[in-house]
Amino acid sequence: MANLDSNNFRKLEDFAEIASDWFWESDAEHRMSYLSGRIESVLKIKIADIMGASRAKLPGVLSSSGLWKAHFADLEARRPFKNFEYSFIRPTDNQELWLRVSGKPIFDAAGTFKGYRGIGHDVTEERETVQRLIASNAALAERNKEMSEVRRELERRVNEDSLTGLLNRRAFERDTQEALGVAGNVIVLLHIDLDRFKWVNDTLGHPAGDIVLKTAADRLRRIASGIGPVYRMGGDEFLIVLADNAEIETARWMADAILDVMEKPIAVDRQVTSVSASIGIASGISGKTSLQQLVADADIALYEAKKTGRGCTRELTPEMLGLIAARRKLASEISAAIRNDEVIPFFQPQIHDDTNMIIGAEALARWQHPELGLLDPDAFLDVAAEVGVVADIDRCMMHKALYFVDRAKGVGLYLKSVSINLSTGRLRDPNLVDDVRECWLNRDCQLKFELLETISFDELLREPVVIENLKHLRAMGVQIEADDFGSGHASITSLLEVRPDRIKIDRHLVQAAINDPVQRKVVSAILEIARALEIEALAEGVETKTDVAILRDLGCELFQGFVYAKPMPAGAFLDYLRDQQAAYQTQTADPKGLPKSA
Repeated sequence: MANLDSNNFRKLEDFAEIASDWFWESDAEHRMSYLSGRIESVLKIKIADIMGASRAKLPGVLSSSGLWKAHFADLEARRPFKNFEYSFIRPTDNQELWLRVSGKPIFDAAGTFKGYRGIGHDVTEERETVQRLIASNAALAERNKEMSEVRRELERRVNEDSLTGLLNRRAFERDTQEALGVAGNVIVLLHIDLDRFKWVNDTLGHPAGDIVLKTAADRLRRIASGIGPVYRMGGDEFLIVLADNAEIETARWMADAILDVMEKPIAVDRQVTSVSASIGIASGISGKTSLQQLVADADIALYEAKKTGRGCTRELTPEMLGLIAARRKLASEISAAIRNDEVIPFFQPQIHDDTNMIIGAEALARWQHPELGLLDPDAFLDVAAEVGVVADIDRCMMHKALYFVDRAKGVGLYLKSVSINLSTGRLRDPNLVDDVRECWLNRDCQLKFELLETISFDELLREPVVIENLKHLRAMGVQIEADDFGSGHASITSLLEVRPDRIKIDRHLVQAAINDPVQRKVVSAILEIARALEIEALAEGVETKTDVAILRDLGCELFQGFVYAKPMPAGAFLDYLRDQQAAYQTQTADPKGLPKSA
């Protein structure tokens, strides 16, 4: 070994025997002149077989890669090199190894080049670990990217309508309240309602209705571009807000443009339909007009437009304010209506699609008004909230729904569960638990409370009475459902806090997911979250078997919607249960018509 005295050479030999690396030397022709014993255990070859050969020409070395070109340049220039890596095919098992070598040129006292001396190391495992880490990081990055997209979509939905892409009610309240906070600001509100939309829904179906809504949204967006934001409030109702000291003439021009464009035909599948629009206009001044008053004034103007004959615009006038009297009349009547049993439950079944069995029903409030006929909740719940009787309606629905369950049991019909909507006021009611205990007598039927979409879980969960009520209800066996999940009111954080037994995926999100792959990912993510938290998930608002099939592919099994049955009064639902039970008994009967034994 050149340029080492015998003492230093022995020290190097001794160290080489215990080192995990190996030492090497080459001569001036780059031929191996020394290799420590460690290399034999790594390469599984005899040192004697490779002494005198250059590294690039050792058996098993692949020296054709571009890395060797730079290495040869270092050797020719007699420069030190560090961490040069190359592959080696081990002859005993054909395994590819990766070796790392570093070297320093040797010169004698006269400056004559004598060769190289250096160290080598097997880095195969290290490289494999790095490759695995790279692959793992790449997979993690891809997963993070997917989750980021889903998270952005969920965050976007907080202020965006899932069907049309317009801003939603929550965004409207936020933006308009902010505009009303600017001193002296004039705000003009256009309330647009589509005429004949119910006819489209009833005759052509909800998918056609969705096409009409999206087309209407696009038309409104184009007209209002650069002037004011457009909001979808739900159903076929839209709002346009003109702020920053808006002028009524601008609103009038926009209204005329909207009336014209809404009359144009809309292609639905292979046919053409059309709708028109009715528009109510109201204005307010910050400091003098509240958000609630501005909306109420626009509602009054819209009502007048519809009453006049639809397809027209009306601005709020003093005469229209007389309509407030009618609203007040409803407010004065609703308490008596509750006492007189005019507020009644309608029932809509909930189905497990695998078995086609009824797993329960939701009880929905209706007002059988002696003069106005059957009123949906949209017609009276706001009034009920104003006079503070929503909790009374909740209590009434619970009593009547549970009475129906007892009535059904008395005639041999079994309902597995009944879901009842629960408002903020009812959740705060200190008598809620006692009331449930007194009237929930038939424990064979599971009682479920649906927390409405307008409830702010984050705020309510800070109230002791709400926390106590939920705790005691669960202890009694009452189950909690989060209604309209995905509509933007319930956050993931509140879901973790409440930990409901079931979430009901919002109808509009369900319908959007049918045709939109991105929205489908959102529904899939919600279902994945539900499974991770061991929470049941039910899709509401399913209209067709195609809807059901798509959602089943995403992992949903529980459904509620028109594809199975519309909401129906107690008598009709009793007949429905009887028919379903008879059909089930027929399916499970033996050929002689007798029920099969277990």
